[in-house]
Amino acid sequence: MTHSSPTADTGSAPAAGPRVFISYAHEPDGGVHAERVRALWVLLRKHGIDARLDRSAAERPQDWAAWMQREIEAADYVLTVASPAYKRRAEGAEGPAVGEGVAWEAALIRDVVYRNPTAWYERILRVVLPEGSREDLPAFLGGHTVTHYTVDPIDVRGAETLLRYLTGQPYETEPAVGSAPHLPPRGEGTGAPRDGSGLTGNTFNGPTAVQIGDHNHQTNNFG
Repeated sequence: MTHSSPTADTGSAPAAGPRVFISYAHEPDGGVHAERVRALWVLLRKHGIDARLDRSAAERPQDWAAWMQREIEAADYVLTVASPAYKRRAEGAEGPAVGEGVAWEAALIRDVVYRNPTAWYERILRVVLPEGSREDLPAFLGGHTVTHYTVDPIDVRGAETLLRYLTGQPYETEPAVGSAPHLPPRGEGTGAPRDGSGLTGNTFNGPTAVQIGDHNHQTNNFG
């Protein structure tokens, strides 16, 4: 999906790639986390993605509630960036009048999740930056059962999996389905009996363990 709507907040021409909104919280760390988020924003824009962040929007007066709603509704994808403050504010566990913008933003994202419970995770993407943890994502974004993207370091190599998804360039693709082999029934041609009584010159060496992904499988070796 791509949008061709005017980019009034950046003053630039519309990008050809997907439109992305980055949702994050400012941490009390002297701006370290915010700079990492900015680096992600710059990286995405440099590589053909129309990423949106509050940094450039803050250069002009805004109705921030309207701005957040507009950006989330217009985005093809929303990136939620894990951090302790983001989790607290998104879950309503922050102190009064602290992080109100993130709380509002999270409420809009929660509504997307609520309205599309079976496929929200295809649009609302969970992102973990260097020194971050997926534990610092709000619980309503799926916990350990939902994919998250670790971007570390913040460059093309570190963000490759995320960039591939955003730009529709998967690394692993399904091979084409070929034709079924011809497997003649017993008695046709020279096929040997399935019980092995007609086999000659072959010995059974027993099962061999094969590691495929996280599962062990056994195959039979015939000499």
